[in-house]
Parts: sequence; C-alpha cells; structure tokens
Amino acid sequence: MTNVDDTKQTAGVGYILLSFALWMMVEFVTVWQAKMDEWMSLMPWVLIQYLAIIMVFWYFIFRRNWSERNVLLLMLTVMYVFEFLWQTPFLRNPVTFIPGSLLLASIWGFLTFFPWWLSQRTLRRHKLQAVACILWIPVGFIIACFMA
Repeated sequence: MTNVDDTKQTAGVGYILLSFALWMMVEFVTVWQAKMDEWMSLMPWVLIQYLAIIMVFWYFIFRRNWSERNVLLLMLTVMYVFEFLWQTPFLRNPVTFIPGSLLLASIWGFLTFFPWWLSQRTLRRHKLQAVACILWIPVGFIIACFMA
C-alpha cells in the first residue's frame, strides 16, 4: 500500500522534471532555434526563469491543491505578465492580439497542464483539453513555414 503523500511527492517531482523538459523543447522550437547563440548567452538566467515559472505552478497544483479552473486563471495571468515582459510582437498589435492570445494559451496550457495530467496519470480524462493544448503544434508549424 502506498502512502498518499509519497504518491503526491512523486507526482510533484515528475511534474517539475517533465515540465522543465517540455519548456526547454517548446522554447527551442518556438523561439530559439534560429538564435541558438543568443539563447546560450542568456544561460543560466533562462533556465532559472523557466524553473521559477514551473515552481509557481507546482506550488499551486501540489501544495495548495488548486482546482484546474484556478490554475487556468493563474496560468493566463502569468502568461500575459511574461509575454508582455518578453515583448511578444503579436500581443502588441491589436489585430493579432486575440489570435496570438489563443496561440499562447494553447502553448502555456500544454506546458502547464500536460505535465500535471501525465504526472497524475489523468490524461485520458482530459482528452478534449489535451487536444486544445496541442493545437499550437500544427499552428506553430504553419506559422514557421510562412515566416521562413
């Protein structure tokens, strides 16, 4: 028989590790693949930033036991704060703000909820949400093709 706290702690560690791996992959694909030298020049600050974001979500998911709705609201808040700090171009343009927000919500949802569902082994219960979270992949591919 496993202890609930041990299971929760294991899921929390799994969340952190999986989330960090996904952040590294997604950031490389969406932002840094063409600017590898710049990305490397920002190390270790970039890694610390990713870990700080992950730890905020980890805290509210695994320590505070927030509901998915509350985590979604937190995610949107954190997303807008960071994306404006990073000066994401399509958030600064009124024409692209809404489509850009939807794309960013899909990416951030993928980075926030996929590791949570995988670490908790609840991905099957979240099929529809999971599809919404991976929509950024084909959209990102299309955007990359047009930007190349």
